[in-house]
This record gives sequence, structure tokens and C-alpha cells, in this order.
Amino acid sequence: MWLLWLLLHVSLMVRIIKASAAAVSECARALSEGKMIAYPTETVYGLGVDATNREALRRLFQVKKRDEGKPSSVAVADVEKAKEIAVFNSIAERLARKFLPGPLTLVVKAIAPMPLISLNGKIGIRVPSSSFSQELLRHFPNPITATSANISGIESITRASDLDKKLAESVDIIVDSVESKYRQGSTVVETLDSSYRILREGAISSKDLEAALY
Repeated sequence: MWLLWLLLHVSLMVRIIKASAAAVSECARALSEGKMIAYPTETVYGLGVDATNREALRRLFQVKKRDEGKPSSVAVADVEKAKEIAVFNSIAERLARKFLPGPLTLVVKAIAPMPLISLNGKIGIRVPSSSFSQELLRHFPNPITATSANISGIESITRASDLDKKLAESVDIIVDSVESKYRQGSTVVETLDSSYRILREGAISSKDLEAALY
């Protein structure tokens, strides 16, 4: 596996860097230039572009072979930053207090439309807890995409060495790290009014969600 990873490293015109303070700065600079990164979270690897850069977003969707009718969630550093782009009702507030930063995606009302990010007035918000993600999101001023680093329909990954080769060829920077704690995706919860709906059960169980709310 690691021999293949070395060969991949040598053959691709892509920066593969270890997670570090220098990597945070390099990734933040790349994002500001409209580039794409593959970065670690506490769940699965993500593909990150500046969520306010429409050209970068279109490139990400093309690389993932993802339908533009299926918007990407975004990652921010903390709940305060999330509230700049989304409305948190009482359920979202309680879940955020219990699980964020952490492996939870909250689908809530968007304050304003964001092309390829919000749909039908809704937006998916992540506040990842991994140290690299947290540092990057504190250094970069805009939300970044939090979609999984895989071709649509293919299993998500938790190690940089498992990146699909064709996808890796399209990424500008790959951050190599072993930070994944949960080995599965975040739990996705939609809450738009006085109720909530689990769209995908992942690292947080439905039982834990119920315990936090009742």
C-alpha cells in the first residue's frame, strides 16, 4: 500500500504534505487562490474549496462527478461562524452545545442563498473537531466545503493513501494525516422548525441524539 502511495506521490503534479502548522498556512493560501485540497477530519477525508468561490465549487463538483442539484455541506470553525450563514433553532442549539465541534452535520435554514451550497433555503453545517481542520478554519476567513473526498457513489475514505487516483490527480494539495477518530461519516440531522429528522446516522447514534434533546 505505501509503495503504491509513494509511486502516486512521485507521479502526480500535486503537493502531498504532512499535517502541520506550515500545512495549515499553505492550504489556506491555496483555498484563497481557488484551489482544492483533500484534508482530514475526525470522521472521513474531505474535499475543500472556498465555499464562496463559484468557479472552485464547479470544479469540485466535476471532480467528484456530483450532480449540482445535490449541494455540499460546509465546514466552519465554530457555532458563532455558523450563525453568520445559518439560523439555529432551539433544537439545533441544543445539539450544537452537546456535539459541536464534532461528527455532526446540521441541516438548518440558510440566511442567504449560496450557489451549490444551499438548496431550498437549507444549508448543511459542519464544525469538525480534528486539530488540523480547526486550525485551517481559524486561518481561512470563509466556509470551506465539507464533502467527502471520493467520487460520488464510491465509499468515503479515512486515509490519504486511499484516495482514488483519478480524484487525487485533480486535487492541488493532499494533507496526509491519521486524525480520523470515528472511521465513518458524520451524523446528518435536519431541523428547520420544532422537529428534527435524521438524514444519515453516522458517528453519533440516534440514541445519543435523543438523549441530548429529551
